Amino acid sequence: MSHHPVITLNQISKVYTNGTVTLQDLNLAIPESQFVSLVGPSGCGKSTVLRLIAGLGRTSSGSID
Repeated sequence: MSHHPVITLNQISKVYTNGTVTLQDLNLAIPESQFVSLVGPSGCGKSTVLRLIAGLGRTSSGSID
């Protein structure tokens, strides 16, 4: 069984218009059939990552495949 990445984040950065940097140079590959959890303190960018993956926001730089 091969586990090729289904979602790949390449050098993702997100900077809001007020200058707040929520993500900087994030790389993440989520393999097929894998369960992934995003954990961290409030304000670290968990929801931002999920919104970008869902297409509900735009990255400042990088790509999502």
